[in-house]
Amino acid sequence: MLFDFLSMADNYEQRKVDRFEKGELTVDTCSVSDSDKPYETAIEHPRYNAGKWVIVELYDTREEAEVGHKKWVKKMTSKKLPTGLKDISTAEIAKLADILGTDWRKK
Repeated sequence: MLFDFLSMADNYEQRKVDRFEKGELTVDTCSVSDSDKPYETAIEHPRYNAGKWVIVELYDTREEAEVGHKKWVKKMTSKKLPTGLKDISTAEIAKLADILGTDWRKK
């Protein structure tokens, strides 16, 4: 449903799988209620999407999310950062933005 994201308000600590913060980089993995899969990893870094969050991977299980989180931390802390990140969000609000033709998915 379009407003499923509201059930995620004020309960981040319960939903958090892992979070990495260093300088301008944040890699956050948590459970979500507004996506096709129940877990996602998001990256925030000024080099990508004007410093706004980019959903980079979705997972079916907490175990997959834990492995994925470590993979993204390793990738984002390597000497050579990726040239771009593709937002793969399947949140209902993202789907609506896609239908409306907004150019919100930045690389």
